[in-house]
Amino acid sequence: MSTRPGPLITRTTAGAGNIAVFLAHWAGGHTVSEEELLRRILKARAEAHAEAVEEHQREARRAHKRATKLRRIAAEDGGLVPAAQSDLNRAEHEARRHETALEALGDWEIRDVDPGQIRHRRMRISALRCTALAFPVAGVAVGSWLLDGVVLLVSTLGAVTACWARGNAPFELTVRPVPAELLADTARLVLEPAEEDEAEPEPIEADDLGAWRQTLRRFVEHSVAQAHLEKKGGVLAVDLLQRLQASRLFLDKTPDAFPAVLRSADIPVKKISVDGTKALGVQYTDLTAALKRLPQLPVHLVPDLTQKTGESKPLPHQTP
Repeated sequence: MSTRPGPLITRTTAGAGNIAVFLAHWAGGHTVSEEELLRRILKARAEAHAEAVEEHQREARRAHKRATKLRRIAAEDGGLVPAAQSDLNRAEHEARRHETALEALGDWEIRDVDPGQIRHRRMRISALRCTALAFPVAGVAVGSWLLDGVVLLVSTLGAVTACWARGNAPFELTVRPVPAELLADTARLVLEPAEEDEAEPEPIEADDLGAWRQTLRRFVEHSVAQAHLEKKGGVLAVDLLQRLQASRLFLDKTPDAFPAVLRSADIPVKKISVDGTKALGVQYTDLTAALKRLPQLPVHLVPDLTQKTGESKPLPHQTP
């Protein structure tokens, strides 16, 4: 004869399960969105770039100052001793080296972020949080061993009380919003609203694992063909993503991660220029080579070229 657990045990067990699910959600770093992780990576890159530029500028100024001083001494004294001449040559070399480094660094640009970098950053957050969760457990174990077993008893009683108090009320597993200061520091990632008259993608069928790739390839093909019809060489990746997100697709992707998504669907991506804007996108000629045929327009944009011999097709406002 089996005995059913009482309401106290049932409530405590349910509370323990709810707390465990919440702790797993928090410790796994799932409270931080992919957008926030991406923005933090980009912010770190921008700060590292700014520090490198500042360092080279400082060293270049120092080298130029040293070289200018030695040239002035040479002009006043009619020349330099061999040691001073070596110092002048070294200063000029250092100045040229730092100026070359500044030219190579150039202006900082938002580049592709590999999805693996976002996963790695989330794993780092998870490792830190798991370590933070291990400290209380380790403290109870050490306290029970060094002090008294009462520490373990009190801790266990407190944990059971917390589980009973939580009961059948699960935690809301949410993702925290991106901090306002982070949004301000990475404002160039903000998407503009998509235009309504652009080509709309077809919905993705969830039961087909390859459907999203097929749908993405078909949408890109239609968009690039439409751009070619408008005398454009291609479509920028950020514009493609805006149109997709306007249709509630790929909402978890960001402009910097989307080119990698295109490449995973075997869509050629490179830096192109559209209307004076240079960024990653899909070129008409490259897509033609990848498809081994000309990109096709959506059906509603295909021009009607049918015409009977000796007869002209009447316009909509004309009567036959």
